[in-house]
Amino acid sequence: MSKFIIYNKTELSDEEAMKRVLMVIQEGKISQTKRGKQYCLATTFKSGEVVICNKLREETYTFRVERS
Repeated sequence: MSKFIIYNKTELSDEEAMKRVLMVIQEGKISQTKRGKQYCLATTFKSGEVVICNKLREETYTFRVERS
């Protein structure tokens, strides 16, 4: 079971921030780090937002939605 923590650091609604995180998750685990495969470390959207992902522990991820 995975745990996701989302920080919305933008003026986007929580729903819109979650949609961007969902897009990153749907792309799959494509970044290789010392902690193994994880979701993309940084994804930039045309609308100006960036989703930054960090793997904390086994199957625990934080996502920060910020403005670029």
